[in-house]
Amino acid sequence: MATCTYTVPDKSASGDNFYGAVICNQAYVDYFWNTYGFSGNKAYWDDGWGWDDACNTSKPLARAFNGCYALTYSARDYQNDSYSSAILNWGRRYVRETIDDLRCFCGDGTAIARSKGSGLIEVYLGFFYTKDVPGRAETLIHESRHQGGKPHDANFPTGSTFGGGKSGADSSWNYEGAWMYGALYLWWYYAAGARTTSALRERARQRGNVVIDNAFATHPGFSI
Repeated sequence: MATCTYTVPDKSASGDNFYGAVICNQAYVDYFWNTYGFSGNKAYWDDGWGWDDACNTSKPLARAFNGCYALTYSARDYQNDSYSSAILNWGRRYVRETIDDLRCFCGDGTAIARSKGSGLIEVYLGFFYTKDVPGRAETLIHESRHQGGKPHDANFPTGSTFGGGKSGADSSWNYEGAWMYGALYLWWYYAAGARTTSALRERARQRGNVVIDNAFATHPGFSI
């Protein structure tokens, strides 16, 4: 961690104060650690990343746990994670079933996270410090969709905030790729999210519309 430099943004705006008041419970810590790919990867989450300070929401691990809490408990009936339900319910299951190892690195600033294959996801400083809490849940779902066999298959459209003409977009909403999964999760979080705040739900709506407007070669034709 000594080689990383980061600034902690407003934790009220990001949701880290709200969720951080809940996650500092050993039952949650154990569940997240053993469920979402942290287990077996202590070496990556130690030495300043928060392994020995798991309630400190200025450090990466607690901020990751906040995202895991949102992913796990934002459906009112969160214990129902059937794939016949909404993604707000089954997103947790999809991540659980696709991520074997979740590892953190400083990164070079060009990516928030990357799917490396074989169940391995890497998350970088931007995941912790540019993403709000629902955005971290979105990222875990996005990268899990890559693990599920859906690479990006198109270039970003002209004028995209992600870089018009660059690779990394999905061709359409119906492709059901990583961008669609992430936006769909944010849509449901906004529309029906529980154990959250109206401000965070609105941030999820705004982020979802950024994805819809900028991450598909063919615009889906709707907004949240």
